[in-house]
Amino acid sequence: MHTKDTLSDSVDTAVKANQTLSAVADIQERYASVMKQLEGAAMDSTSFKYSCQGEKNGAVTYFSHEGRLRLIVHRYNEYDHYSAVDSYFVEDDRLYFAYLNGVSWSFEDGGGTRDNVRELRIYVVNQLPIRCLEKNYVIRSKASNNPRSETATNKEVDCKSPASVIGPYQILLKYKTGGTSGCLD
Repeated sequence: MHTKDTLSDSVDTAVKANQTLSAVADIQERYASVMKQLEGAAMDSTSFKYSCQGEKNGAVTYFSHEGRLRLIVHRYNEYDHYSAVDSYFVEDDRLYFAYLNGVSWSFEDGGGTRDNVRELRIYVVNQLPIRCLEKNYVIRSKASNNPRSETATNKEVDCKSPASVIGPYQILLKYKTGGTSGCLD
């Protein structure tokens, strides 16, 4: 037997799920539009490189269309065994999607290397992550049948705090007009 509160909670949950699906579909359309513009060379770009005492170094590129920021790509390495490409999709200087791709590598017994790949897709509405998808897979230099990103399975994961994605984005946004040669902070 359903009580009025239980039924109301079920309706609220269904409404929120429908709103999330609608928001995700909208974000996917905006992402596709930006990617089409990027592939069609319809965007202007500016970039800078930085180095943080040899511990972390990278490059940040800002892509704009018709004078409006659409995408920030941050490529970086930390020490010798980790590299990443973090892409932040933007509209009106507000983040709506982040694609974070990190690779840590190590040597394997018997020679060769092992790349541990982690891809994280974060859908953002009003500066709050609403859906987070993660892929984890391993690429071995001596294997002939390594997985590819396109075939790896997405797993829905709990979204971390908004600061974990909004914070790094805001730091990159801060350097949009001036860049830095030192550490990003």
